[in-house]
Amino acid sequence: MSMTFPNLSFRTSFVTLYAAASLATCALIAPARAAEPVAAEAPPPVYPTRIARSFSLLYQMQRGGISGSGEFSWKRSGDSYESHLKGSIAGFTVLNWASSGGFDASGVAPARYLESRIGKSDREAVFRRDVSVVDFSGVSPDIPLLAGTQDRLSWMVQLPAILAADPAKAKEGARVAMYVVGVRGRGETWTFESSGAESIKTPSGTIRAVKLTRELHKAEDTRAEVWVDPSRQYLPVRIRLALPPFDAPLELNLAGASS
Repeated sequence: MSMTFPNLSFRTSFVTLYAAASLATCALIAPARAAEPVAAEAPPPVYPTRIARSFSLLYQMQRGGISGSGEFSWKRSGDSYESHLKGSIAGFTVLNWASSGGFDASGVAPARYLESRIGKSDREAVFRRDVSVVDFSGVSPDIPLLAGTQDRLSWMVQLPAILAADPAKAKEGARVAMYVVGVRGRGETWTFESSGAESIKTPSGTIRAVKLTRELHKAEDTRAEVWVDPSRQYLPVRIRLALPPFDAPLELNLAGASS
């Protein structure tokens, strides 16, 4: 993918590109800060699920004036799964997330979630179901493992699975809640509300999709908007995520499917 930066030297262009890549990564993870003790939280509801078959979706990735490409893959094999979300801008890998695990009565059941970061060590969350805790790399303390807990990647399959099992939850005004953890020792309930179906334009064409938006409760909450396609197992055809102050969100738009 080629990119041009009018009236800039090569060195300035490289610095701008690298900064944009770093910002794109930051748009999807919590700000770096010391972990705080996490109080026990009541688990969200447990829903019936119809989990998607294996797939691989290609996206156009955009943040501000910088664009690139992304791929979201999900592979089921018996009682286990592996999933990856990767994104690149002009040859730089700015997103590299991996989730693996299995399935239980709550649906997708992550066992390990890994974030590979530009110029930094990997971070991971390990879901220790034998002792009902989530264990984090680094110095972050463990937190309780609640029923239906998802990671920052697996929720993108769990939410469609809930909608596929009960399409009424995709209707305008319906809400779906789940507990989501990242790699920095924190977990939060993410509640999505549907605003119903709308037509959106993507690189793969115009799609009639259902939009769901995360309800925000704290100033530091990640803003998450997702458009899912009922004709594609309710899988995400557009994803938009941002951190406060919510300028230039990272957006992924469906560009096609890989074989």
